Amino acid sequence: MDKIFKKNVLVILFALVLGLTTGCGKKDEAEKAVPQQPAQTKEQAKAPDAENQQAIAPYLVAPNATVPKDAVVVVDGVVLKKDDLAKMVKEKLNILKEKIPAGKKKEVEDGLKKQLMDEFVLRTVLINEVNSRKIVVTDKEIQTAINAFKANLPPDKTVEDFFRENKISKEDIALGIKIKKLVDMEAGEKAKPTDKEIRKFYTENKDKFTAEETVHVRHILVAIDPKDDEKTKAEKKAKIESLRKQVVEGADFAEIAKSNSDCPSKEDGGDLGEIKRGQTIKPFEDAAFSQEKDKIGPVVSTEFGHHVIQVLGHKPGKTVGLDEVKDKIAKHLEQQKQSEMFSQMTDRLRKKAVITYYKENEKQ
Repeated sequence: MDKIFKKNVLVILFALVLGLTTGCGKKDEAEKAVPQQPAQTKEQAKAPDAENQQAIAPYLVAPNATVPKDAVVVVDGVVLKKDDLAKMVKEKLNILKEKIPAGKKKEVEDGLKKQLMDEFVLRTVLINEVNSRKIVVTDKEIQTAINAFKANLPPDKTVEDFFRENKISKEDIALGIKIKKLVDMEAGEKAKPTDKEIRKFYTENKDKFTAEETVHVRHILVAIDPKDDEKTKAEKKAKIESLRKQVVEGADFAEIAKSNSDCPSKEDGGDLGEIKRGQTIKPFEDAAFSQEKDKIGPVVSTEFGHHVIQVLGHKPGKTVGLDEVKDKIAKHLEQQKQSEMFSQMTDRLRKKAVITYYKENEKQ
C-alpha cells in the first residue's frame, strides 16, 4: 500500500532540482542547471510576491475575515476548502485506480487526503518563506532547469509527458528552484563536505568503488534448433568448424561474421562490445574470460548454437582510487547534507506557522 502514496511533489521537485545541480544527471551540463541567485534587473526577474501569491490565490482569506465553514486546514490565513480537497483526491484516485487493491479504496482515499493536506501546508509555508526572503527566479533559469529535466529522461519519455503525469507546472519548477536557493542560503558552506568526510565515506564504502572485470569480444554464431535432425546438427557443426578454420588461416573475422553469423551482431562484424560476468550464458562466459587476447578459441557450444570467439581486449577488475571518485563523493555528500537541511528547514517553518486543522470537515 505504501507504494501507492508518492512523495510530496515539492519534495520530488527539490530532489530533482538538487540532483540536477549537483551533477547526478546523465550530462555534466546538468550541474549548472540552476545556478545560485544572480544579481537581476527588474526586467529579468519575476516579482516573487506576485508569482507566488498567484499560486495560492484561490486559497487566500482576507485579513480579519471569518474562516469559511468548509475549511479543512488553514495555514497563516491561507485556506484549503473541503471541495478543493475532494477534487484533488478524486484526480489522484483516477490516476491510481488500476493500482488500488480490491476493498482498499477507503484506506487509499484517507491516505491521499492526509498527503494532500500535508502538501498544501508545506507549499504554503515555503511560498511564504521565499516571499519573505524576496527570492526570485528568471525565465532563463526555469528553461535551463526544464532542459536539464529533458536530458535526464529516457529516450521514449518527453518532458511534457513527465510533467503532465506528475501534475508539475511551470510554477512548480520555479518554486523548486527557489527552494533550492533557499536551502543554499540556509546551508552556506556548511553543506560542503570536508576531506575527512570524503575519505571516511570512501573507506566505509570501498566495496562500491570497484570496476568489474570485462572482456571485449566478437563472435560468429551458427544457430541450432531443438528440432534439428542428426543430419542438420552435423552440417551445422561442420559449418562452424569450417568458418573457424578460415579465420585461423587469415580470413577477415568481421567479414566472415557479416556473411555467415546468425547473431544480429553480424552487422558489426560480430562485435558484442565489452561484457561483464553474468551477462552471457556460462559456457560463453567461461570461454571469453579465459581466452588469450586476439587468439581464436575453439568452437564453444551453447543452447543458442555454436560460437567462434575472439577476445579483443581484457580489463581486470580493480578498486577505483579515491582521487578518481573524490568529486563524485563530494557531490553525493553535499546533496545528502542539503536534503537534511531541507527537512530541518521545513520542520522549523511548520512549527513557526499558525496551522489549524478542521477535522469535522475532512469527512466527505
